Amino acid sequence: MKIPPIKHALENISQACTDKLAALYPAGIPVPVKERYKTEFNYLSQSKYIDEFELFRLFSNESRKCSTLISCRGTLSGSFIYFLLGQNCYDPLPAYYYCPECGYYEEAPAHTFGIDLSPKKCPHCGVQIHAKGYNLPIESVWGTDGKKIISFEYDISDDFLPFAQNILASVYPKVSVVPWAMFSLDDSSPYYPEHRIIGTHMVGYALLPIGNTINDYSDLLSYLDDGTPCLVGGGYELQNHLLKPVYLLSSNQTPNNLLYLQRATGIYANEISDIDLHDLTWGTLSNTAILSQAESVLFHKFKPKTFRHMAGLIASAHNSFAAPNQHSREMDSSQFYTLIQTEAFQKYPCYTREDFFDFLIDAGVEKNLAFDVSEQIRKGRTHSTKNLRESFYALPIPDDLKEIAGYYLYLFPRAHCVEHLLSYAKLAYYSKINSRAFSKIMFHKK
Repeated sequence: MKIPPIKHALENISQACTDKLAALYPAGIPVPVKERYKTEFNYLSQSKYIDEFELFRLFSNESRKCSTLISCRGTLSGSFIYFLLGQNCYDPLPAYYYCPECGYYEEAPAHTFGIDLSPKKCPHCGVQIHAKGYNLPIESVWGTDGKKIISFEYDISDDFLPFAQNILASVYPKVSVVPWAMFSLDDSSPYYPEHRIIGTHMVGYALLPIGNTINDYSDLLSYLDDGTPCLVGGGYELQNHLLKPVYLLSSNQTPNNLLYLQRATGIYANEISDIDLHDLTWGTLSNTAILSQAESVLFHKFKPKTFRHMAGLIASAHNSFAAPNQHSREMDSSQFYTLIQTEAFQKYPCYTREDFFDFLIDAGVEKNLAFDVSEQIRKGRTHSTKNLRESFYALPIPDDLKEIAGYYLYLFPRAHCVEHLLSYAKLAYYSKINSRAFSKIMFHKK
């Protein structure tokens, strides 16, 4: 028997979104906002993801109540519905100004983040207003027809796991909720070229079909380091056994650091706004956040002046590059430095898959084709088989964009980069308001 759906899930989502829209736009919901919401809700209502969005709503509400943290990984954070349901989310709409007093709405220049724009006076009522939006196209989440496969993976603070288990047990009362883990591998020893298993680590929970217990899955059965029985395997493997995986990843230290700083300062991380972060610089982020080595190198080399540029550099630290027109799958980050000096990149600065999509739309490419092309580029089709390469270069798109595409083997999504960036920025904000607590938590200073 399959796992039953959550009762009244779509109704609950609709009501939560309606309430949030009323709170965000007290003077009336602008037409473009209404249209984005209507389109997404229509996609959701016809999708297989209603339960997943309802679970996120419940998780997010619970994280607020118990002062823990949860955020999304990947493209999902670009969903407007996800933003309306969550407590630690950012506005994915194209950058815009909105006046809560009179309802004045103004679209900001294209290819900008609202956080980078200066405040201005409302031309109707004179109230100072701030720009919003991180410019995540709806297509990046849902595709052009609402049928794109969506991955639901969450970064959480360690403390949230038992709360999540309680929620799952309450909405699936007849279903067994069991720990789900992955093997920890030792890849440091030359004596174990096969990557010796040295333990297991939690990655979430698995929901079992009604009537089944963990002992019914002997081929997946293992134990956590403390002896607790668990199931191990990838998400697809669990799904092949008719199990429902729920990804809740606590391996990222940033949510825990934010949680500790939240407790030390009394300032809830989810309440830190774009206005609070607006004046932070790349230097502050680089000196106070736990950037990867590649991110740090790029920040110091290019000294980005905007959050938009910082997000692009974060993407570049994770993208894969190769020499143009070479059939190669090897990453060569040095190619990035060659790429940014080209005239094509100066004209079309494409750091993420969404950048390609946006610039293709600007160039007059039809939306369905623009999305298909951006998907081909982010998967490295220009370095794939001869037929795929030839079909790509025959496409009716600007030659400059074809040239840029030739440098990429893989492109990160903009949403994932913004999620990283805002986490870094919140750490930097905490360092500014309480340096002693920050040093104690981040650097283990007394």
